[in-house]
Amino acid sequence: MKLSLFELCITRPLGFLIRIIYDLVQNYGLSIILFTIIIKLILLPLQIHSQKAMKKQQKIQPIIAELQKKYANDQQKLSAEMMKVYKENGVSMSGGCLPLLIQMPVLFALYRVIQRPLTYIKGIDFASDTVIANVKTVLSMMKEKFPSDIGNLADITIDQANKIYQIHLSTWADKLGLAHDFGWDINFNFLGLDLSGIPSKSISAIMSGNFAEIGTVLLILIPILAMLTTWFSMKQSQSMTQNPNVKTQDADPAQSMSKSMNLMMPIMTGFFTFTLPSGMGIYWIISSVMQIVQQYVLNKYFDRKEDDFVVKVPDKNRKNRQKRRRS
Repeated sequence: MKLSLFELCITRPLGFLIRIIYDLVQNYGLSIILFTIIIKLILLPLQIHSQKAMKKQQKIQPIIAELQKKYANDQQKLSAEMMKVYKENGVSMSGGCLPLLIQMPVLFALYRVIQRPLTYIKGIDFASDTVIANVKTVLSMMKEKFPSDIGNLADITIDQANKIYQIHLSTWADKLGLAHDFGWDINFNFLGLDLSGIPSKSISAIMSGNFAEIGTVLLILIPILAMLTTWFSMKQSQSMTQNPNVKTQDADPAQSMSKSMNLMMPIMTGFFTFTLPSGMGIYWIISSVMQIVQQYVLNKYFDRKEDDFVVKVPDKNRKNRQKRRRS
């Protein structure tokens, strides 16, 4: 089978890493947490670079405020002058979003790894005749013994089972007492949560009053926590780009972008973590918590290095201020 460049360079290495972690801890949720911590530490240099950019963006707010006051009635001139200030100081309006953008390929790859834990965590080869026979056995026995549990998934193909329903195969094999024999046994229980489920299933369980499977019901906590931690992280980033002594207007494109992201990201996070496998939500929560901690520590460090952040003023603006001082 020919592998794509994305699969070869990103998905397979991440899958190999999470498999090593699972072999050590034997817990699906804990494996994702440790995996997330490792990824965040690898991306720490990028976070430091981004934090420096945000710190400098905070430092130039007095200049931006002065420009907004001066060109209040000329938005085109205001935008041009602000771009000069940003360029002179090497500040990118999207600098604070860079770590998030870099993490997107990791998210896409991790989704595939989490969706196919038998392949990436247990090393099961779905092209093997033995594995194909095992899949057929599980589907046949589930239709016979637990028809209500397998429901409309009774007629899935081997290819569908491989690409989409590996988590189901693992839990079905466990229900049939075959998981250990097939090497499909994965410990999805984490702090009382059944991470083999999707958080959206918790709604139907709550609406029907079915609290017997509390591990499924509690999955609703994952998107809630993911939204809250994402919102707090974005809010923290926004505060780092603003000078507390300066009130800038919405005309500043960097501030406008930051405010939009602060609103949209928690909503997107809630949607994705509600509808995707629970492991994605665990990754998102821990990633946001790590981001919050890193931002706090780095901000304290850069506050002590305040004198290292020198703000450059474009020549034209400097001359105008000198004229005003003389007059």
